[in-house]
Amino acid sequence: MEISYTMLHSLMTCEYSYYLRYIKKVPIKESSASIYGTAIHRAIKIGYDNNLKREDWAKVFKKEWVALTSSKDIVFTSENEYLKKFKEGQELLLAYYDKFVKGHKAPLITEYFFGRDTPVVIGNNTIIGVFDQIDAKNRIVDYKTGIKPTQSRLDLDLQFTMYSYAYRQLFGKEESGLILRHLGTMKDLKTQRCEADFKILEEEINKVEKKLKSKVFLRNLDRGCADCYFLEECLGKERKFRRW
Repeated sequence: MEISYTMLHSLMTCEYSYYLRYIKKVPIKESSASIYGTAIHRAIKIGYDNNLKREDWAKVFKKEWVALTSSKDIVFTSENEYLKKFKEGQELLLAYYDKFVKGHKAPLITEYFFGRDTPVVIGNNTIIGVFDQIDAKNRIVDYKTGIKPTQSRLDLDLQFTMYSYAYRQLFGKEESGLILRHLGTMKDLKTQRCEADFKILEEEINKVEKKLKSKVFLRNLDRGCADCYFLEECLGKERKFRRW
């Protein structure tokens, strides 16, 4: 099987949500946060790949934001949220340029999809994913626009374990570092992985394989349900998204 971190995380969070998304393929409305992150990622890649001037980074975000929000069914809480994220995105790209582009060597790779052209095998399965960036120092850099994680949580994050494992399989050497680049604060958080982490990753993926073969998907009913894309599909159309 091909397994991505998104699939792994979805199944570990709620099996039934995984079933609805990846097996039943229920359409979802994307959140504004998801679209915002996509626009930021695209703008950073375009900025690097085209060696853009500072002012053009904000212009690229504007173009990507307008294109994405015009073509997708997205959940916005208000018009103010749309305008706020539009402004924040442009300001963020300028801050990113000042902190990480100006005076720095360009990355070796941006948006590198791994696992299909050259399979990254772990146990009986293949893992797939995307390196946001391999920088000039051969460090794996992943951009995050959401909540800044604690160091202890980052050190256990299976996504970064996947990145490290995939890099070593593809390039035949150890990465120089693993970095979560938190764009909200413009801070780099560092972590590392070892063989023991890869054994845990393989164990978790084997559990996923067994779960998918069982075809039994349990609901994980907790407070996270209120923000789930599949609330109505899962529990009935009379359920509403409530904000307290």
